[in-house]
Amino acid sequence: MSNYSFFRSLFRSFARSVRFNRLRASAAAAMLVALAGCASPPFQSHADAPASATATQRADGPLPVPPNLVALTQPEGQKRLTAGVDNQSYWPLSQYFETQRNEAYCSVASSVMTLNALGIKRPESSQYPDFPYFSQEDFFRSVDPQIANAARVSHEGMTLDQLGAVLGEFPVEVKKFHSGDLTLAQFRDLIRETTGHSDRFVLLNFRRVEIGEEGGGHWSPLAAFDAASDSALLLDVARYKYPAVWVPVTQLYAASQAVDNVSGLSRGLLIVSRRAN
Repeated sequence: MSNYSFFRSLFRSFARSVRFNRLRASAAAAMLVALAGCASPPFQSHADAPASATATQRADGPLPVPPNLVALTQPEGQKRLTAGVDNQSYWPLSQYFETQRNEAYCSVASSVMTLNALGIKRPESSQYPDFPYFSQEDFFRSVDPQIANAARVSHEGMTLDQLGAVLGEFPVEVKKFHSGDLTLAQFRDLIRETTGHSDRFVLLNFRRVEIGEEGGGHWSPLAAFDAASDSALLLDVARYKYPAVWVPVTQLYAASQAVDNVSGLSRGLLIVSRRAN
């Protein structure tokens, strides 16, 4: 083989190697994007996403509460809860508080809390055979799998419209509000009017980054409203990640206006109550 032929063959092998490595790097980048979203494609938009790589390596408990938020356990947080009048949702919800069983089950944990807190007739429980109870394990047992099923939700979570349809399969009344259709004043009024009662509850679908937290789309109940600070109490069902916090209503509004990439619509809130007889 001539020197020219040898170097030409070597160059072609090198070019093929570069193209392969580029493709491999591109595939690896795509995989990292999917993992960062904590979901199968279409990438995560309505269930909670893991924190950054640095944050997830910490082993000393939940993530730090952002300075714009007030943890319920702080003196100021306790004062807001006990001094206000729009705190009636807190007591039944706290009695049935749930931690989501996986990072995409925020919608399910929030729903189970609500169903148990409403005091409606409970189904048989596989966890507690002697006691009827709404549980995350049995949540989809009576839900039409065409609407949602455990396997898919475990990877993707649920959109506002989807969870509204799922809860419609239970003996409750569900009112759905996309925040893109609400003014700030309307959004605030819905929270205040609901949290002042113990027989109806707000489930909020929002994006964490707008309130200063790490992660993506998320679901959690709102349990109280404080007029003096214009904030609402978020009972975070990912309590391994963040505690219950008071969040300025303006930031909750912005977080719930964030567009869900799956539905193409703004997030928002569901108000769940007992179904009228």
